[in-house]
Amino acid sequence: MDKQKLAEMRRIIKLTLLKIGIRCDLVGFVYLAYAIEQVIQNPNLMKNLCGNLYVQISEKFGVSKPNRIERSIRHAITICGKLHNFDELNNLFKTKIYSKDNKPTAGELIKLLSDFYNLGLYKAQNYVI
Repeated sequence: MDKQKLAEMRRIIKLTLLKIGIRCDLVGFVYLAYAIEQVIQNPNLMKNLCGNLYVQISEKFGVSKPNRIERSIRHAITICGKLHNFDELNNLFKTKIYSKDNKPTAGELIKLLSDFYNLGLYKAQNYVI
């Protein structure tokens, strides 16, 4: 992937996370954005999140324990659910997938948003120039 496409993909990922209500001041936001980017480029990383993806993220960001990556992502998802009830996430897919009492796991959110990008569903949003 060339630099321009990579930069555009990163922009779309971050704007999508903001749109669904993940706060950018949370460490989990950065980890989620990177995780989604990596899964878009290598879907096989979804097969073993703890053994592959979270280890890769912890190495990239200098985190000593990969379980802290997942905990930060789960925290960001929990905050999003409390503030926004996953309404925007449901709107992205035009169906009710999650509610306040039924939040996505870290792996589910990473997979959903990587599929959102890979399927080109982001093109229907207003943030692509």
